[in-house]
Amino acid sequence: MIVVTGGTSGLGYECARTLVLDPRNHVVITGRDGARTHASAAAINAHGRPLDLSSRASVLAFAGELVAADLPPLRGLVCNAGLQFTSRVLTADGMEATFAINHLGHVGLIRELVDHLVAPARIVLVSSGTHNPDQFTGMPHPLHATARELAYPPESAESPQRDARRRYSTSKLANLQTAYHLARELAPRGITVNAYDPGLMPGTGLARDAGTFQRAAWRTIARTLLVLPGVRTPRRSGADLAWLVAAPERAGDTGEYLVGRRPVRSSKVSYDEELQAALYRDSIELLDELDARTA
Repeated sequence: MIVVTGGTSGLGYECARTLVLDPRNHVVITGRDGARTHASAAAINAHGRPLDLSSRASVLAFAGELVAADLPPLRGLVCNAGLQFTSRVLTADGMEATFAINHLGHVGLIRELVDHLVAPARIVLVSSGTHNPDQFTGMPHPLHATARELAYPPESAESPQRDARRRYSTSKLANLQTAYHLARELAPRGITVNAYDPGLMPGTGLARDAGTFQRAAWRTIARTLLVLPGVRTPRRSGADLAWLVAAPERAGDTGEYLVGRRPVRSSKVSYDEELQAALYRDSIELLDELDARTA
């Protein structure tokens, strides 16, 4: 079984659509809206289950139900779901939403499912070139902050939109740091962990929090960007992501950052093992606090 978060559209949907072409793959996609998730899954012969990564309670419920269900062994987890906001948004748990959804929700999901992964197994976290300040992406550089500061941020001197965009690039750095840390931690258990950059994909649902004009531009005008280098379609990137989580030739490859199907160097700071470990340790501490609060 392979679980793909955020599988109702865009990159996640195309990844799942490719995976189900192999009858050996039992694919589960997730989405926040249960009805839409089930409909999207039925369209590609996958299985759909609701999951809201902004909610710790939802993550726990999803993991519990998945483990209890009569399903094939869990061998793959694609941490794909992500959002980019245009202003400061808080989750029901009181955390900054970009960090909570793009990073902490996936860390929590991995934590709940890792003991149920059956080796050889693979985890892939979707990152982005926006994590790298040396790479021109048009996005603000990532913040240098602790997990707690990212979860409960102080007021920002930047405009709300720029601050929100910076938090997106920061979350993509966190995805990469988490992948590198877990690659070392889980290697002895036969679980590989890699990070994937799908490139810029105009027309996806990433900008659904934007205003009406911005959303329309992202769906239409922005698609003309496909002629530029590094700009890709969700179908092409989804196929590459499916290859990364399931291709036999990728067996045993771990701790890599891939753009398409090519391993590349990520930003200098992303390789700092002390920062990786601190981020993961503090993220687990935040999850423990959420669990204690709900208990």
